[in-house]
Amino acid sequence: MAVKAIEMVRKIRDKHYEETKNLSVEEQIKFVRDKAKRLQEKLVEKQPLPVNDRARKST
Repeated sequence: MAVKAIEMVRKIRDKHYEETKNLSVEEQIKFVRDKAKRLQEKLVEKQPLPVNDRARKST
């Protein structure tokens, strides 16, 4: 299966443009920081426990 990377990037870029086109610079900064924070939280939730922690949880 071929990955259409350029198409994906364009869609993401266009979506972000539409979401931010009427924002001030300060609002754009807040937008990016908020999205980054949500992504970090999502990644932490999905991160598997280290092997040592898994062993402790199962006992």
